[in-house]
Amino acid sequence: MKKILIGSMLLVLTLTLAACGGNKTSADGGEVFEYGAQTYSDPKIMGHIVKLLVEDQTDHEVEVTEDIQASPQILGALDKGEFDFATLYSGEVYNNHFDEDKVEFSTDPDKTMEQAQKLFGDKYNVKWYDTTGFTNQYSIAVKQDFADENNIETLTELGVYAPDMKVGADSAWKERANDGYRDFVKAYGYEFGDVNGMEISLMYEGIAGGELDAITAYTVDPHILENDLVVLEDDKNFFAPYQGSIVAKNEVLDEYPEVKEVLDSIVGLVSTDEMTELIREVDINERKIPEVAKEFLQEKDMLD
Repeated sequence: MKKILIGSMLLVLTLTLAACGGNKTSADGGEVFEYGAQTYSDPKIMGHIVKLLVEDQTDHEVEVTEDIQASPQILGALDKGEFDFATLYSGEVYNNHFDEDKVEFSTDPDKTMEQAQKLFGDKYNVKWYDTTGFTNQYSIAVKQDFADENNIETLTELGVYAPDMKVGADSAWKERANDGYRDFVKAYGYEFGDVNGMEISLMYEGIAGGELDAITAYTVDPHILENDLVVLEDDKNFFAPYQGSIVAKNEVLDEYPEVKEVLDSIVGLVSTDEMTELIREVDINERKIPEVAKEFLQEKDMLD
């Protein structure tokens, strides 16, 4: 009976240690931290930037887990302690995480960031850093030659041509609240001739083949460059800002100030144009993410 009791206690202790990662140490005797990345390339790239800098400047290691389905799953894993770091976007604060009376929808980047930092910080006990420097949000893009021929730089200026235009849109955009098509019409005062929801790949095929005149596009999508498109200025600040930020567990930052110092250095590091180029290297030129991230940091004189 005594042997059974001791064996049971050892089993419970082993499971407890495994669940909290207590038996993981780096090659240099430090901690092994977990970074969670969504299915798209920008948070994956940021994960390897975090990994490279932490491992270069401290005794710790970072494991990057990729292809987490969506940001709510990332937040849940942070809350459970399964992840220590992630990249999230300020506009996520408007996606039904909080009661309506706690959130005020705004397209002002600073106000959106302040709400994300306060509300997510309090709910999940995380530090939501100031923006890494890039924005991945909705935009309207047209062919560069069309914009040049008609001297169009803003969405307001596009209104003259809108009634005759066929637009390919992210399927969610047509029904999306706050910054979807219906509210776009109210904000800009015009409608497009035809708006069809479709997969992103079909949008780019359609505008490249002349079947579409404009598309909704994410601002860091390298296919904008590949298809000679231009993102028109959102001169009424209609689209919600989605500024990328590193998010980290407060307990990690409190216990490991050397890690906090590394993450502090990432604020403002990557502009939207730079992230677009990095994603192009990964998605279109099919280069490995660690290689692209390392090359970027070397160009910034942050790695040897």
